[in-house]
Amino acid sequence: MKKYILILVFTAIGFQHADAQLGSYAGAFSRLGFGARGMAMGNAVSSDIFGDISGIYNPALATFQNDGKVDLGYTFLSFDRKLNFVGYTQKFKLPNQKEGGAGITVAWINAGVNDIDGRDNDTRQIGMFSTFENEFYLGTSFILSDQLSLGVGFKLYYAKLFDDITTSSFAIDFGGIYKAGNNLVFGLTIRDLGAKYEWQTTSIYGANGNSTEDKFPKQVELSGTYLLPKDFGIVSLGFVQYLNPKPETNLDETSGSSSDNTVLRFGIETNIIKQVKLRAGLDRIDFSTSDFSGNLEPTFGFGLDKNFSKTINLGVDYSVQLEPFSHDLIQNIGLVFKFK
Repeated sequence: MKKYILILVFTAIGFQHADAQLGSYAGAFSRLGFGARGMAMGNAVSSDIFGDISGIYNPALATFQNDGKVDLGYTFLSFDRKLNFVGYTQKFKLPNQKEGGAGITVAWINAGVNDIDGRDNDTRQIGMFSTFENEFYLGTSFILSDQLSLGVGFKLYYAKLFDDITTSSFAIDFGGIYKAGNNLVFGLTIRDLGAKYEWQTTSIYGANGNSTEDKFPKQVELSGTYLLPKDFGIVSLGFVQYLNPKPETNLDETSGSSSDNTVLRFGIETNIIKQVKLRAGLDRIDFSTSDFSGNLEPTFGFGLDKNFSKTINLGVDYSVQLEPFSHDLIQNIGLVFKFK
């Protein structure tokens, strides 16, 4: 395989936008969101304790998911990409504990690109290839008081670029939830500390191979969620600071611009009736670029659920996103199974 130049133009692992700085770094698949509900609300759910909780957004959220909740999600994407979700979140009591509680989130995000055309130096086809990326997540959280919950999330990333070229990375998230009142909650989340890919190509190119390190952006998010009166729904905001990896030569020094991104995300969920919810949001309102709407992702969706007994509830969620630089929509459909 040394003589082959593999055209692995898998759209920069298929989930990165060529003209968008937010998507030009490693691990972009893990920043698209988790599940149809979160994606439909613009991923502005890092402090949402009032609806169905996804602890992968903030490990401290799990202490507010009283019922056990299992999420399954499948995403319809263009360019032969795939993105799938599996998750479980629940609050529980520690042994001999009368007050307070703890929570746990276990989740898996799988992404990849299929049907990649591989060719040699003479442009002859040598086969069809594929890539994949995985995030395995374990989040734990604890209630410290009636108002405060803290959590930590452990991530294992595992990815394959080509044949024997694989990499893995360990990362940590930290999160906190503060209840300012019965209707108002604030959250703070720090994500992807230590996350990076290290690619070794000596298995293919021998002495001509090299080692490449791709660091993930670190994310700091301050969020807030408000429960609307009369159980009409919820409104959420999130301010995210992306601390992007710095290149060896800072190309932005001459232009005076920052290589980091400051992003606003917004989401709303309204209750049409108890079993029907409508959702909408805006993700990636980027204040760090001259065109703050260049990365914008408007989102919409709905949720349906039904109680089958006093202990079992089954729901269906759907979301659709307008993806920058693509004529096709991102669509996600998910199943939500809750039990007591």
